[in-house]
Amino acid sequence: MKILEIKRHLNKPDESYFCDLFKRDSGYVVLRYVSEQPGRVASVTFEVGSTTYAYYRAGGGYVLWRMLGPDHKLKGYLFHICRDQVVSEDRVEYLDLLLDIWIDADGRLSILDRDEVEACATKGALDEQDLAWIARQEQEIIKNRTQIISDFGSILGVL
Repeated sequence: MKILEIKRHLNKPDESYFCDLFKRDSGYVVLRYVSEQPGRVASVTFEVGSTTYAYYRAGGGYVLWRMLGPDHKLKGYLFHICRDQVVSEDRVEYLDLLLDIWIDADGRLSILDRDEVEACATKGALDEQDLAWIARQEQEIIKNRTQIISDFGSILGVL
């Protein structure tokens, strides 16, 4: 079954992707997406055929991606801090709040796109409440990342 992912942005056009439903349970959905284009996160390159498993929770403060190369080896985890996360029968949707947290396969953590957050705040696209939300999500993810990733692995059936 295909599910539409809609990623709304503050500073560029929205993106939409059709993804395969991997798992659904009360309150969450996991989608699977195989890349048809090369990509990059932090210093890590993703080749065509790389697979992403994406975890969405209605009302959640982040979307979590588990990213694998075409050889199915773990490349890392990407947390997209967001709000207005909607999970329905045929789509998932969220507003990307720009700040991402990348954790590579060796467990090294990087904060990405803080400059974009600052630029949007300066332009008035993010207000004080948004900035406080982003800071809370960032702190929670950093503090609990090992448990969050472990719980996601349990959902996926991987260690």
